[in-house]
Amino acid sequence: MTACIPEPRTPHTRGTATTIDVEGGPGWRIRSADLRPVITDLAAFRAGSADDPLREEIELLWTGKAGDALRRLERVASTQRVRALRADCHRDLGDTRTAVREYDLLVAECIGTTREATMRQHRGKALLAAGSVDRAVEDFTLAVALRRASDPVLLASAEQALAVARSRAGDGTSDVLTGSGEVDGRPPVA
Repeated sequence: MTACIPEPRTPHTRGTATTIDVEGGPGWRIRSADLRPVITDLAAFRAGSADDPLREEIELLWTGKAGDALRRLERVASTQRVRALRADCHRDLGDTRTAVREYDLLVAECIGTTREATMRQHRGKALLAAGSVDRAVEDFTLAVALRRASDPVLLASAEQALAVARSRAGDGTSDVLTGSGEVDGRPPVA
């Protein structure tokens, strides 16, 4: 499988770099504007993820219904994947502090495993949403390095995330409100 990087509907042009959306799989892509997955073809997404036991929760999350997705995920056994999806819900709901704390734990659990790149990349997204741009760049840089020999789509998404974070590092967008309504410049507890 090769990475398919289509022209986005609207390119993201923060800072000095322009980044493009990355096709993630059947019926969905990762937007460069906020690094969040979005379903672009519901039928294709459903067909491509028909065997995924968490398809409905992911569909809710990726169609902007993070609160509904979180409520459903709270009733599911707490695997690393479920915890990561819950953290993504918290991030999308604006509770970046909770998201980053959960990803801190997940990254620590996954160091040296095949899931480390995924957890670092997702923590990087939560850090970026929280305004911790430098820490996000660190995580995305490690995710790119860990994904060099990986699926080209996974590598493309990590490179996209790194490009977006680097562009934000130079444009002063690092002061972002947390879900609690206060600016949090402290690194989260590991």
